[in-house]
This record gives sequence, C-alpha cells and structure tokens, in this order.
Amino acid sequence: MRVLYLTNSAQIGGGNRALETLWEGLGDRGVEPLAVVPERGPMADLCREKSIPREILAYQQPSWREPFQTWRGLRAWLDLLDRMEPRLVHANDFVNARSIAPAAWRRRLPLICHVQFHRSPEFLRWVFRGLPKPRLFIHNSEATRDLVGPALDRHCPGSRQEVVHNSVSLDKFHPPAGGAGGRAADGPPRVGIVANLIPVKGHVDFLDMAALLTGRGVEAEYWIVGDDIHGVGHRSELERRAADLGVAERVRFLGHRSDVPDVLRQLDAVVVASHVEPFGICTAEAMATGLPVVGTRVGGIREVIVDGETGFFVSPAAPAELAARVGELLADPELRRRMGRAGRRRVEERFSHEVYAARILALYRELGASAAAAEPAA
Repeated sequence: MRVLYLTNSAQIGGGNRALETLWEGLGDRGVEPLAVVPERGPMADLCREKSIPREILAYQQPSWREPFQTWRGLRAWLDLLDRMEPRLVHANDFVNARSIAPAAWRRRLPLICHVQFHRSPEFLRWVFRGLPKPRLFIHNSEATRDLVGPALDRHCPGSRQEVVHNSVSLDKFHPPAGGAGGRAADGPPRVGIVANLIPVKGHVDFLDMAALLTGRGVEAEYWIVGDDIHGVGHRSELERRAADLGVAERVRFLGHRSDVPDVLRQLDAVVVASHVEPFGICTAEAMATGLPVVGTRVGGIREVIVDGETGFFVSPAAPAELAARVGELLADPELRRRMGRAGRRRVEERFSHEVYAARILALYRELGASAAAAEPAA
C-alpha cells in the first residue's frame, strides 16, 4: 500500500518525530511511505536518510479570492499525485490536509488528517469550509480529542474521529547500561528539558526551578535540548535569564540534537514544563529511557505519566512545585530507579511504535485505501 505523508513542517518537532516512529513501525507491514515536505530542512534530510521518496512542495492554500493561485496549487498537487500514485493520503496537520483536500477528492483518494496540535474554534470553523473533508481525523491524545473534536463534529460531520497515542522507538530510546533511573554517577546529577524553544514549553519555569534548587544548595546541572525554531530570539532571552538568576554556569544550551536518545541517557531526570501540550512525545521518550519525569498536569501529559509511579505531576507555571519534586528525585537514587523501571514498562505496554503502527494500519485498512472510496461531501 503506497501512502503519501504530508509532514507538518520542514523542522523536526514532536509531530514529525511521531511520524518518524510510525514509518519505523510500518517498515515490514506492507506500507510503502512517500513524503511531501514544504521546504528543505531537517525533515527532508530525514526522508533521504530513510530512503523515503520525497517531494518539496509548498502548501498552497485554496482561496476563492485568489482563483489563479488556487488553480496552480491544485494543478501541482494533481501532478504530484499522478506521479507518486498513492492509494491514501495521510496529512500530519490541518494546514497541509487543507492544501491537498481538493486534489485528493479529485483523485478519489481517502484523506486522513492527523491532529497533533490544538487549534482555535475560529480556525476549525474556517479550515475545511467549502472544501472536501478528510475521511478520518486521528487525535494523538484524548485531551486533543476533547478540545478539538466537538468543533470537528460540527464542521466536518461526515468525518470519523479516532484517538491513537503517539509512540516511541524502544530500540532507540532505552536505559543506559547501568539500568533505569539515570546514568552511572560521574559528577553532579543532570536534569534535562527536551523541547523546542517556544514560550509554552515552560523553559522559564525550568530556569526558575534551577535557581531555587541552587539556592537550596543542590548541586546539579541543567540541560536544555532544543532550538529556537522560529528564529525569534527566545534562546537569547533564556540565556539572559539564566545569567540574571545566577545559574548560567550550571545551565547548558545544547540546541537541536539528532542524538536525543544518547542525550537522555546522560541525564538523571527529565522535566516537561509545558503550559499546553497535546501529547508530549518527550515524556514517553524519557520514560522509555528509564528516567523519572516531572511533568505539568496538562493535555496529553496526563495520559502518559502515572503520578507517584513513573514520575510526578505539578501545576503549570509553578517553578516552586517543580523544584520540590525534582529535589525529591535528586535526593533519592532508589526512587529514580524505581520510577524509571515503571516508566519503561508503561511505554512498552502502551506507547511502543509496534502498538502505534498496528493501530494506524488497522485504520488504513478500514478506510479501504482504495481510489474508489467516497469522500464526505464538501
């Protein structure tokens, strides 16, 4: 079965990492992935590394106010579909699903829209208005379905909705040689946050937590893994804040890393400080690596962590709570090991890419993956 995947950006964030694990899980299940990327960048490079045929094509949006541009966009999509000959289209976001929807309908191809991020009610009212609707929306968490699903029920009433949690490659994300609970001690403990540098990820709270723990005499390093993907200077702001708080020497900004599994194996605990989080793939990745996770009680994070068993919940924007729970972990290596082992088991049972791929493949088959499948009415 040839499936055309539309990545949600040229960068590699949580949504595209979930797409990568889906490709890995589908590797021997009879699915031939093809990809479209909106511009050159890390995601296009990843497709090349995985030998996945890919095209670079900007996601031109249909607009009745710009008929010539809309026609050119439709023509480009139709030409691409005729060249690549997929039997199904899987778009990793609303925007790219909207872009290809008319062409998929013209070629009678089932269209799936994967809901990786929350969207406003105004956006959801507009996004598919006057256009063919996706046959299926896949939500990456129950939290996403609760927030987005009611609006989709109203504006795309003929479309099906399902929840399939994102997944982790257990072969890549595994505990270090010493077992769950962090690395073998070779210096002060290390606490990490793995997230692109955007305000809702809570990096400011992470730095404030580091300052509180340092003020209490806790010896630790604090690693920030992720990049300023929007290029708005957020990294510089965080570096200044670390300096103002007096913790610059304890904080390491590692930027974008292609070796996240190896980085995680050098940590002792992970913080997920997001104020909003549809799923939070880094939560499951850290747990797969055998690390305890202190995460905010928001969105899909609540479906991954088991409070008191695989880590702790804290309130969003509450650095004092973060400091209390992280301090508890740093003071108790056995607690870290116990939570790390429990986290690994939970990911194996619920968030492996084998489980993920099997569920997605079942949905593909239920759709029929046939060019003759009917689309919901526009």
